[in-house]
Amino acid sequence: MKHTSLSILALASVATALTGMPASAQELERGETVLQRRRPEVEQLGVRAGSFNFLPRLELGETYDSNVFLTERNTQSDWIFVARPSLDIRSDFSNHALNFSASGDFGRYHRFSSENYTDYRLDLNGRYDIARETAVSGDVFHRRLHEGRSDPDVFTVGQGTFGIGSYAEPVTYYATGGEAALTQSFNRIRARLSATAVNYSYNDVATVGGPKANLDDRDRWEYGTALRVGYDLGTGIQPFVQGSYTRTNYRLSADFAGRNRDANGYEFVAGTTLDLTGLITGEVYAGYLTKKYSDPRMDDFGGLAFGGQLNWAVTQLTTISGRASRSVHESDLTQGGRVASSYARSIAALGVDHELLRNLLLNGRLQWRQDDFSGVDRTDNVYTAGAGATYLVNRYLYLTGGYTYETRKSNVNGLDYKDNLVFLRVGTQL
Repeated sequence: MKHTSLSILALASVATALTGMPASAQELERGETVLQRRRPEVEQLGVRAGSFNFLPRLELGETYDSNVFLTERNTQSDWIFVARPSLDIRSDFSNHALNFSASGDFGRYHRFSSENYTDYRLDLNGRYDIARETAVSGDVFHRRLHEGRSDPDVFTVGQGTFGIGSYAEPVTYYATGGEAALTQSFNRIRARLSATAVNYSYNDVATVGGPKANLDDRDRWEYGTALRVGYDLGTGIQPFVQGSYTRTNYRLSADFAGRNRDANGYEFVAGTTLDLTGLITGEVYAGYLTKKYSDPRMDDFGGLAFGGQLNWAVTQLTTISGRASRSVHESDLTQGGRVASSYARSIAALGVDHELLRNLLLNGRLQWRQDDFSGVDRTDNVYTAGAGATYLVNRYLYLTGGYTYETRKSNVNGLDYKDNLVFLRVGTQL
């Protein structure tokens, strides 16, 4: 969908009419959150075939969007029919693992059919246990995705009012790639070496009152390798250091503005994983991140890198989660005759999950996101808040829904917006 995903709803009117099992809660496992806790009486069973378990699921529902095009003025609202089928196939070998997943996210707008989207994801991953302390793993995937109207690279003319030349539909693209990794333990030392490769291929996109925009200059390969080494102190704390290298190779030797966008990136961070009596778990890290472009006309990036997630089991029924990250993303934004090379995205989010009943889960989310562009004078701050609930009717049926409010504040005139989303979906599973 077009927004950062923050699950959410207000089922207040539904919840009051529902009866459920009291939240006497089975004990949380060490490091487990309220949402991850097993609920044997309502959890999905799947269909077993030999050493594999097939877990099909389907969600259907409606979403109301108060500002479909995310404009500052002349907002347009619409209802969206959403279908989300999925299939997970999981192995239960005593050693090794082999898993497959396929999922779709299909949206059909009642009024603005130009905004319809058809996304899907295919993923195959596995692990081979060479020895008790040595394993190799692999992951290959193929995805069809779209860029929502909130994406900073979505092209508009006329300060966000979608004048002639603006994109008339969502940008669609394919991401295909994989990862191979080796993990090794040496007494208290834990090490992981990985390599990744991802290909991005963009489709041409229709424009308002004009021909299709050719996006071939966004097609690229992104390669990466990373080494992480940690030391287990045996007290629930495992300090680590990690270094990574990325290489971006564009399919065209120059973009349509005549610039070579190939780049090299480096990141060096230090941090620690945490497990404090099982109540606070997660990891945090910080360091330095840099990205250098082949074309001297493209602005390089260098600055602070940070990230992590912490989960706090406040009680057996309530979990508070915090998440933060900073990363660099490719950009083809053109503004005032200048071309952006990239943007640094910083995110800080806080979430609360509460088990009101064994089969009624409530959640709330707050998030701040900043996109700071290199090469052009643009900084966006996006604030998101939401609340929601999931009601587990039985192991075959559930209801979920939520409300999200999002607003963007930009230093570029005409790019601010406010948006309200309300959704309600019914899910069925075997």
